[in-house]
Order: sequence, then C-alpha cells, then structure tokens
Amino acid sequence: MAVYVHVVAIDFGTTYSGYAYSVTEPGSKLKEVTILANMVWNSGTSGVASLKAPTSLLLTRDKEIVAFGFEAEEQYADIVLDGKADHYYFFHRFKMELHNNKNITSRMVLEDVRGQTLSAVEVFELSIKALKDHLQRSVEIKNIKIDTERTRWVLTVPAIWTDRAKQFMRESAELAGIPRHMLKIALEPEAASIYCQTFPSPGSKDITKVGSQYVIADLGGGTVDITVHEKLIDGTLKELERANGKACGGTSVDNAFYQLMIRLFGAPLLHKMKSNFPGCHLSLVRCFEGVKRTILPDKTGFVNVTIPFATLNSLCQSELGKDIIGIIQSSSKSEHFQLLGDKLRIDASVALSLFKSTSDNIVSLLKSIVQKGRLYNIAGIILVGGFAECKVVQKDVQTAFPGHNIVLQEDSGSVVLKGAVLFGYKSDYISSRIARYTYGIRKTSTFDKNKYPEHRKTNVEGRDVCKNVFDPFIRANTSILLGHEIEKTYNTYQKFQTECNYEVFYTENDDVMFIDEVDCIRLGGLNLQILNPTERVREMKAIFHFGDTEFSVTVVDVESGSQKKRFFEIKD
Repeated sequence: MAVYVHVVAIDFGTTYSGYAYSVTEPGSKLKEVTILANMVWNSGTSGVASLKAPTSLLLTRDKEIVAFGFEAEEQYADIVLDGKADHYYFFHRFKMELHNNKNITSRMVLEDVRGQTLSAVEVFELSIKALKDHLQRSVEIKNIKIDTERTRWVLTVPAIWTDRAKQFMRESAELAGIPRHMLKIALEPEAASIYCQTFPSPGSKDITKVGSQYVIADLGGGTVDITVHEKLIDGTLKELERANGKACGGTSVDNAFYQLMIRLFGAPLLHKMKSNFPGCHLSLVRCFEGVKRTILPDKTGFVNVTIPFATLNSLCQSELGKDIIGIIQSSSKSEHFQLLGDKLRIDASVALSLFKSTSDNIVSLLKSIVQKGRLYNIAGIILVGGFAECKVVQKDVQTAFPGHNIVLQEDSGSVVLKGAVLFGYKSDYISSRIARYTYGIRKTSTFDKNKYPEHRKTNVEGRDVCKNVFDPFIRANTSILLGHEIEKTYNTYQKFQTECNYEVFYTENDDVMFIDEVDCIRLGGLNLQILNPTERVREMKAIFHFGDTEFSVTVVDVESGSQKKRFFEIKD
C-alpha cells in the first residue's frame, strides 16, 4: 500500500472548481482532520474572494497555461479587446461534455468559446495541472511542501457518470502529473455523505445513528446526483439504491435565463457579444447567479439583474437599430421588463418561472428514490452542493416531502470538496455499493443454432463459433461489498495462440446478447501475452475487482502463472 503524508482533494466542477488539503497525520480519526482550503481566488473586477474559482482555462496556441479561474476570464477579456484572440484558447464550463457523451474516446475534442478545437484530454489535463500548480504556490508561503509522490490525491466525479467518463478524468489527472498509485476517485455524493457523517448539521444528527437511512442530494452546477445510505454497526455506510440523477443543476436555470435574453435581444446579437466582448458575455451569463441563490419563492414585484448595459446597448443600436430601451419596449412581453440604469428589472413571476423545469426534475428524481418500498426509515433528505442554497428549490422539496426532515447542510457549497479530503483518509468508508450497469466480457463461443442467429456463425479452424458474444459477470442493481471479486475462466480457441485480448463492455439494457448492439458500450481492454504458446487449449482466468469507485481486473494465465492487474484505459 502506498505511503502518504498529505491528502489533497480537487473538486472539478461544471461552474466552479477548487482544492482542499490536509497535513493531519494519516490514521487520525476523521473528526481530528484539519481541512485547509484556498481562499485567494480573487476576482479583480468584482472583488470576490471565493473557496472556488470559475472553471475557465486560458491557454496559448502552444497549449501553455496562462491562467485559470477569475484571472483567465479577466485576461481573456483584455486579450479580445487587444485584438489578440487568435493567439489563445479560452475554455469555459466544459465539464458537462463528459456527462453528455456516452462514447468518450481519446480522440474527443472540445470547442473553446470561439469554436477553436483542442483535444479534450489536454483541456482537462491542463485544467487539473493549473489547479495543482496553484496549490503548490499557495502552500509555499505556509512552509508546507506537497510532495506529489507522498501525497494522496483525490479527484471528485459525479456518481452518475459513466465508467468511461471516470476513466477519462483519471487519465487526465495522471497526465497532469498525479501518480496513478497515489490517486483515488471519489464520487461526489459519497464524499458529501462522509462529511455529513463526520460533521453533521444540528438538524441532521439522526443520520449518524446505526440503522438510519438517509438521502444525499448533491445539487451541483451541472448535475444533480442523488444517493441513499444506511449507517452500519461498524460505522461504515451501505448504498441502498444506485445513484440517480441528471443534468438539472444550477446551470439549467442559467440556460433558461439565457434563453429569455435570446427572446429579448436575439441569438445573433448575443453571439456577437460572445465573440467580440467575452468579458461582458460572461457577465451576462453569470448575472443571474445572485438572483438564483437569493430569490424567495413568494417574491412579488420585480427582480433586479445587473447587466453589461453599455456593451448591450451599443450592440442593440448597431445590430438592431434601436437602443436597449426601444428593444425592450417593442417586445411582446414588454410589461414584464423595466430598465433602470444598468439594472434589468424582471417581473418576479417571470424570474420564478425560470426555475420550474429544473425544480420539477429535482423533485421527480427524489420521488423516484424516496417512494421505493425498500426505504423504510429515512432520517432525512440532506441537501448539499452550491445549488442547494437556492431558496426556490428548497421550498419545492419541502412541499413535495411534507413528512420528511429536509436539511440544508451547513456550508453546502464546499461539502463535496471537504468530504473528498476525508475520503482520502478513509477510502473504505463506503463498504457496499449498488452496481449501476450490467458488465460483461467479449468472448467467442461454440455456435449454438438454438441460441445465436445463423448470420453470426463463423468457422475457425474447422469449428463453428459465434464471436462478439456479451458474457455478463455482474448485473445492474446488484449490491457489491467493497473488495468483492468475481472470477471467470475462459479458454483460447486457436492453436499456438500468442495472446488474449480481454475487452469489457457495460450496458443498462437487461437483454443484450452481443457487444456490437447499440446499447452496449466498450469500457476498455487489456492484452495478456501467452508465455510458451502451445497447440492445446490454454485456460485463462479473469478476476474482476468490484465495490470500489472504479472497476479493475486481473488476468491470469493459469499454466504460466503470469498475471496483469490494471484499470481500463481509453484508447479508442
């Protein structure tokens, strides 16, 4: 087992990212762990000091890091005004590309704000490296040395992400200089649950009792990630329902606001603002942020939103032939808007309507879990994540579940990050998980006409076989203990076969028979060289390691005893 002296957690978010660390001695009780975090993500223009920074990355055309976070946004705005944008890449809010793409490959590319493309793995690698470098600089003044080889690194990912997305993040972190053997992947709602167990809010102390069951709802910027845990007698947590969620986090409300702006000013005008005045465009995208967190569900009258008035007014005149007041007055919904200086005043009923679809989705996800009969002793629904601070969502959840204890965890926006540090000290805190998918291996079987379609029959060395068979070894919704192993034995099918290629696939569909069906996704593969190939059939054993946040396999050549254990990698 790797020896570590520090723990560093990186919370790579859709809208905001950050890191926290601890130099508490390994083996200490979690309540004794001192969690330190960076508090100098300063925005020069808005005067904001934050635990996290916007997930924004500025690179040169040679792919050198210029800045990350607030600094990246501010410097890029100056670069555009100086007419030098062609010499840079600027990426903003790109994490959701991993959620939206089920078939992630190493060839995947991302577009920056101007449509320039760059390898996705490089964008994530350099973003993680920027956070890592910022950490190194910020601890130097505190006389703390973060030795990469003696630091346990924890990287957070949504529990609802596919295995390929998790692999992608691991590989990006490794490319950023984090050693494979020192890196742990933490699932965001699990990290939050560990923190809530260790430092429960006053209203949620019942969740620490043995036998209590509770829901953790991580309401983030991009995704909502929900899991259910039970406290066991040994102090660990058991997952009762597989993680559930979707892309209905805080940015979906931002998107609804942006669509409202499109209806007012038109998509071409906003596109021009994005291209020519990216700083103003980012201000417009983010100007609903404060409203989103503070607006009350019973708000009446008008809601004030600070807009980049000068730029927007100039674009209205040049692109639409009217000033901004004229555009608003000519709108079919003009009675819902007022303009006072740089404040766009929106009728409260219109502002609140922007939350409806998102809030309905969150309530629906919670109901799909809470109303299941297997959950009989729910001690509370714990809300965590930055979007959990939204008063509208809080009220809708309380209304939907009048008989349940709804608790907003204190400091909800940093719970995942701090919980990830605790996970670094005790990565076996979650002792049982529910499989999200059915997993299987590609194999070649003797052809059975009663089992396989005729067109799939192939002759190999005088023997009729069926290739690309999906051979499942664990089913979705199976409860798996941490450290659980499954052994499967396979045989070679050719004389003097020199290697065995093992490829694992996963699916949400219960009746997949072949790996080339549309619902079957390749997780990864590995190659085992057969020592001293022979004419006779060789027996190969695959040992699948389950129950952790990631999936790995050991392949054994039974005759020679050679074996290989590894995580799968994205190569295609």
